[in-house]
Amino acid sequence: MTKPSPAKSKQRIEVIDALRGFAILGIILANILSWSGIKFMPFSEIERWPNLEIDLLVYNLNGIFVDTKFYTIFSLLFGIGFYLQFNKNRDNQPSFMKVYYRRLGYLMLFGLIHMFFWSGDILFIYGLVGFVFVQFRNFKPKTLLILAGISFIIPLIIDVVMLQVYPGFMVPGKRLAVHTYLDISPVELTEPFRNGTFWEVIRANLHNVKWRYFDLLPSGRLFKIFAFFVLGFYLMSTNYFIKKSTSIKRLLVYLILGFGLTFLSKQVTGSMGQFPSDWSDILYKLLFSFGQVNLAFAYISILSFIYKSAFGQKILVGFKYVGRMSFSSYLSQTIIGIIIFYPYGFGLYATMSLWQVELLAVGIYVVQIALAMLWLNYYSFGPLEWLWRSLTYGKFLPMRKNND
Repeated sequence: MTKPSPAKSKQRIEVIDALRGFAILGIILANILSWSGIKFMPFSEIERWPNLEIDLLVYNLNGIFVDTKFYTIFSLLFGIGFYLQFNKNRDNQPSFMKVYYRRLGYLMLFGLIHMFFWSGDILFIYGLVGFVFVQFRNFKPKTLLILAGISFIIPLIIDVVMLQVYPGFMVPGKRLAVHTYLDISPVELTEPFRNGTFWEVIRANLHNVKWRYFDLLPSGRLFKIFAFFVLGFYLMSTNYFIKKSTSIKRLLVYLILGFGLTFLSKQVTGSMGQFPSDWSDILYKLLFSFGQVNLAFAYISILSFIYKSAFGQKILVGFKYVGRMSFSSYLSQTIIGIIIFYPYGFGLYATMSLWQVELLAVGIYVVQIALAMLWLNYYSFGPLEWLWRSLTYGKFLPMRKNND
């Protein structure tokens, strides 16, 4: 019986790495709104931006092309990654799962550390949901698809119930910022991030952590992440990336449904992160959620189609390298964001407009591509990938390429 061991870099599926790197780009475009303060700044300040029309255009484009699409892809990739590891160890499940549970445990530990400094951490949630998700690893593909569908619509069912029982539960009376809390004004919340000490910033961040975990209920994020984990596992079990991801017909369907439903969602009022006050909120979530999934699949199909050619692989080579270091890339983005924006760094919190921070995000990502390419010339894994693997297997694993 073969003992479970970490995959060598040569065993990786490159299009999956490219998709993972692409998802990392979308994640920084979304997360930089938090580090920069734009997500929490009072609208009264935002309205004084000198190029407000450009910023509003960028905000709307972000809502259509970026918002929720990349965490969807990243979550699908989690399920895909588990399948690739599990399928090699299917005949040795007890030993493999013992190792994988340890892997998930360390992921949650990394998440707790990350969360202490920034409330938007996703690692702890992934580890938590992952422990539930892997219990369904032996289900038949058709059953997995049904399970994913049920989990995806459960939040909408909860919203319908909440609308009947307690409409507008915990919804702020007036929206004063992109993200408005019930217990503190945008001015009070942003003050520590502008001028506070290290510990004042930490206290404000822990306040945001508390509300982030409450927001998991109205957003349905836990159910959706679980659904995407299962769906990613299902896609790999049915050879989706070999047989179906490059279908032009499928791509057209994804694009039409994705853009169509997303556009329709913008015609009604609503928020993904709040319980409904009326039926328009539920309609918004319904349209936007299904638009989100279809656009995510459209992105996957586009990248898979491009990657079929040698020229396409050259175009996407930067995505591939960042994807191979996705764990290091994700956490380093937070470190860079904190250094640039927080008061114990360069202190640029709430000093830049939306188009400026999004341009900065692209610049940071370009630097990450260069660093990833340089690093992986000498090493098989990113530094945090290596640490995670070493902790999981209880020994220092070889890292340099001549040991691969």
